[in-house]
Amino acid sequence: MKLVNNTSCRLMAVALLFTAGLLNACAQSTTLATRAATAGAKVAADDPAKTPLLQPMRQMMDKIKKLQATGDPDFDYAFRAKVHTQGAIDLLNQEIQTGKNDSLKQAAQTMLTTAQADMAAIDGLIRQIKPTRPNQAFAQQQSRNTEAMALKMQQGGAEDKLTSNFDKNFAILYQEHRQDAIDMAKTYLQYGNNSSLKSFAQQLVTKAQQNIDQLKALAK
Repeated sequence: MKLVNNTSCRLMAVALLFTAGLLNACAQSTTLATRAATAGAKVAADDPAKTPLLQPMRQMMDKIKKLQATGDPDFDYAFRAKVHTQGAIDLLNQEIQTGKNDSLKQAAQTMLTTAQADMAAIDGLIRQIKPTRPNQAFAQQQSRNTEAMALKMQQGGAEDKLTSNFDKNFAILYQEHRQDAIDMAKTYLQYGNNSSLKSFAQQLVTKAQQNIDQLKALAK
């Protein structure tokens, strides 16, 4: 009986040691996997073909989300257009400074001149606009536009379309940026009251679509 008990105890001890070793191995494996994932995320975050382009887009989005919405179409659109245009300027400067495709860099330089002129126009219009009565329908659509823009910066959005090619990544992100500009302008045009700002928005829709078409052709 004692022999059986001793044998059982030994078997249990071996089993416990094996289980402890297995658990320790699993823990180490999990830790290594976590470290690998973290390292992978860091590499992805520091990717020179992506990070310089994603950073101005994210900064722009953060600023737009922090804007205090009044519900007034003229006031809200003008300030969002200003932040969005600054995002365009920052993104274009990245392509001009870092890009290697001469055709895309030349196109970016031309687009930058236009974006800078748009910024000057917006600054002039902002000085003339004061908030008036809120428009609930506009506020709701504006909120949806902002949410859609933010989603592009999350997993499954524009970032997943990027590659190891800086110039192609610029083309992808700037097309997304221009489409957002079109969506914001069209929403404003449904509800806006300021004739000068409406003219600006309508011209922006045309220019942004031309940018998209040009980039599609150049990025092939």
